[in-house]
Amino acid sequence: MAGRVELTGRLIAGIRWIGPGVPTRVQGRVRRVQIVEQRVEPTDRGLRVVDGTERLTEVDATPYRFWSDGDLTSAEDHFQATGVLVDLDLDDVPDAKEEFVAGAVSVDGRYVWVMDRSNPILLRLDTGSTPPRVVEYLLPLTIEPPTDYWTRKVHADRYGCWITSRYEVFRCDRAGDGTLTIERVCAEGGTSVLVDGRLFLVGHMVPNLGDDPRYGVVRDEGDTHRLRVLDEERRFVPVEDPATVARVTAQPRRADTARGADGTEWIAVGGLTAQAPDGARRRIDLDPSTRGTVHWIQSDPHTDPANADIMARISFPLPLHGKSDESVEVRAHE
Repeated sequence: MAGRVELTGRLIAGIRWIGPGVPTRVQGRVRRVQIVEQRVEPTDRGLRVVDGTERLTEVDATPYRFWSDGDLTSAEDHFQATGVLVDLDLDDVPDAKEEFVAGAVSVDGRYVWVMDRSNPILLRLDTGSTPPRVVEYLLPLTIEPPTDYWTRKVHADRYGCWITSRYEVFRCDRAGDGTLTIERVCAEGGTSVLVDGRLFLVGHMVPNLGDDPRYGVVRDEGDTHRLRVLDEERRFVPVEDPATVARVTAQPRRADTARGADGTEWIAVGGLTAQAPDGARRRIDLDPSTRGTVHWIQSDPHTDPANADIMARISFPLPLHGKSDESVEVRAHE
């Protein structure tokens, strides 16, 4: 929302899980930080904050550690710090390039694809030039809650790359003019592997406890199939061949590392690092970059032949049961 907005809530930092419905991330520029102090007084049951006694002290930054205590002897005139007031300018959002945090990487030939750990930002590096040419693509994906590792995987090939997560799979194709076309393939995901140009999902057959973004820790009964492959109709179908299952399941890799054909290992942990076969490391400068054009293909599920059986059940007019000459009368009632 643009313009002046008043937000009522709590600023919480350093807590990964804070209950159902994790708050949406809000971005802006901090204009002012003030320590809130209030008068406290003792009661039979402890301490009580006196309403209407707030006083503000402007500071350059919040205290590194902040927690109110109940020791009145250390409080000047019985005032204690009870909170922090932050003025956040929602119309002055910092440049996304300043916030890029590398989380996933994949390489094909001289091209390296790097995905932000949380934000829907994808970089394409052309290592054929020195320094590498960097193109930034802002994708129509969600902002995933940041974790200590990655939230998505990238699988590069000669035409572009796949982007996968536990929730979905996207296909990105790059045209000759540099335009990136992105399309969601399916609304399911998992542990993905690209082998011989084919995308596989590796299942977990045993029950485990998973961290669900809505319900917290829940029991996951596991997958029905050990391995599935994306077919020509872009559906994940089970793989029954034991040799293929063994070969593919032996190749899962971390999303934040990738190895090129020349033996260079690319590491995406916050920044991007390239390690040569002789062990020499160099940090890749991801700036400056140019903004690439993204074309978003949004398929219409209603016209997909694969959904014809579903459309037959939910489309109007509904089939009439009984004689063919029966009619249906609909009346309006007050």
